[in-house]
Amino acid sequence: MNIRGIVTVSLLLAVAVILFHQTAKKGPSVEETQLASSPNQPAAWKGRRAPAVTAELLSRETFSLAEQVGRKVVILNFFATWCGPCKAEMPELIRFAEKHKNDPLVIIGIDASEPESTVQDFVRDQGVNYPIAIDTGRLQKAFGVRSYPTTVLIGADGMVQLYEVGSISNADVAFDALLAPSFAAIAAGTGISREAFLEKAKIADGKEPADAREEKSEPEEPALVGRAKAIADRMSCPCGCTHTLVACTCKTARDIRAALRTRDWTGKTDEEVMTTLNREFCMK
Repeated sequence: MNIRGIVTVSLLLAVAVILFHQTAKKGPSVEETQLASSPNQPAAWKGRRAPAVTAELLSRETFSLAEQVGRKVVILNFFATWCGPCKAEMPELIRFAEKHKNDPLVIIGIDASEPESTVQDFVRDQGVNYPIAIDTGRLQKAFGVRSYPTTVLIGADGMVQLYEVGSISNADVAFDALLAPSFAAIAAGTGISREAFLEKAKIADGKEPADAREEKSEPEEPALVGRAKAIADRMSCPCGCTHTLVACTCKTARDIRAALRTRDWTGKTDEEVMTTLNREFCMK
């Protein structure tokens, strides 16, 4: 084979290798996308005072963090029924809840604003053995949750000891080292009191406790007009619900509506705008 032939064959082989790697390389998984969406959240929350949140459970009982903290370790698991990693970690959380059913520990599942019938069916099908609440957006906002699943562990001192974005594959590894000191404090009666927790939450925020603020309505959101409204009317919220962007009340929808109002979309078609926003804000 002459020099020209050798060079041609070499180039063809190089192109084939490049095409093979591009084809074989997998795109980011759902979980990797979630983890990338909130890279600084764990560091920002670890060691921070938990907000004094409340929530209505599917049982119609009220969960109050201030009533539980100091007497129990509280694990909040933010999830959605459409979230694959959420569903994948459920059996592990169920096992862990059963293992610690006689310990001062409570796991609360917090769903992402889905219809109650959908959540009830999911809970029944998965065999969930711990309380579930449906968030209206308040809890997600209080803990800065932007991706699912997100799990927050609050110790006997009322501080966030773990803020995990992504699924829990081994709850013993994730939680056990954090449980022992809190269990010991609770047994000794040295966990934070309700009054002290609320006062410290107030001091930490520089204003009244979070659970008092939550009862107040959100500031009125400016109305969308013109092209922004037309796009929002056509676009489904990428949080995973079945609502349009106009109808959805989640933080993702609010953030996208703000982007539609404030950014200059000149030069992009409506379809390009929706694609850009879906890529930026998608929580799946």
